[in-house]
Amino acid sequence: MLTLGIIGLLVLITLNLDFLNPVVKVSESFSMTDIYYRIQHSGERKENKQITLVDMGELTIKDREQIGHIVAKISELEPSALGVDVIFQKYSDNPEADDALAEAFFHAPENTVLAFELSKPDRNQNTFTSSVHSFFADDTGISEGTVNVVNNPMRSMTVYPVYFIQDRDTLFSLPVQLARQMGAEIPDEQNITINYRDTDFPVVKWNELDEKRHLISNRIVLLGATDDEADMHLTPLGKLSGMEIVAYSLLSVIEGENKKTAPFFIYILWAILAGWVTNVIDLLFTMKLERKKNIVVLFLLRSELYARMVSFTILVLFTYISFILFTRFDYDLSSVLALTTSVLIGEGRTLYIAFLSVLKRKGVNLWKNSLYAEKI
Repeated sequence: MLTLGIIGLLVLITLNLDFLNPVVKVSESFSMTDIYYRIQHSGERKENKQITLVDMGELTIKDREQIGHIVAKISELEPSALGVDVIFQKYSDNPEADDALAEAFFHAPENTVLAFELSKPDRNQNTFTSSVHSFFADDTGISEGTVNVVNNPMRSMTVYPVYFIQDRDTLFSLPVQLARQMGAEIPDEQNITINYRDTDFPVVKWNELDEKRHLISNRIVLLGATDDEADMHLTPLGKLSGMEIVAYSLLSVIEGENKKTAPFFIYILWAILAGWVTNVIDLLFTMKLERKKNIVVLFLLRSELYARMVSFTILVLFTYISFILFTRFDYDLSSVLALTTSVLIGEGRTLYIAFLSVLKRKGVNLWKNSLYAEKI
């Protein structure tokens, strides 16, 4: 408990001293889930058989006639669903191009979802006051999904919204709306944990649709840009485009593998257990080694190298258990607090012994019952 008190004090100091802000930012960007996904992706990855990304490449939203041809070609190849991660806001100066684009979406596959964005947030009401849609959305009657994300620039994106509440209406996000169109069960949570599994989504360039039609037919197709710098986000796998994040989020919903995050009190219990195990093993080692007369043993004991070995063993053990919980049981129990407790257990013990010394000086005999009485 003293060790956790030390950690809490250090956290308060770093949060309240301006010159330590970089420390806070670095610590916020660290996540055990980042490590887990990087380990998974370090091995051999299989090409995903459900979702294909169609990259518009150098095309922009101004190339509406060309994009209309792309949508028509995708529709002709009969995908199981089409998600459009592009918003064609307002009419352009070319009515013919606008008409061609709207006509293409009028004949789009039944399971088509357009992107739209909620804007002008009202912080007091925890809602939005406006939204941005494609100009033809109302005319075609195509379903829409939001592309608003829950994102902290200093942390990797690990969650994606399931829905937003706007004027008592439930507005589903783009990947969740696509999953609903496919008949998938929708999570009850407002955000899902993105499962960045060890899979690669095939990418088809907009001008390669005929050659790679086998990657379009009977698959979920996402249309957008994979190299737009304005739409890049930090993830456990490095920088990914918004469309790639939508793909991972969609796959997480379809396959129902939403990671469950442990509540805060579980983190505290996990840290207390790590500290207790570290302290007990350390104490048992000390009691056993003190009976030895070997010079090497004496050196290890006095230098407390054995204590560092114990901490390292606990670090490996608790990290391994967390990894198994994460990969096998979809349960995210970060060991950062537990590992910090194990590493700082020596400092906590020093304070504990100092506390007992004060009791001894004051004539309180409780210190005699401590396992560390002989150290006072």
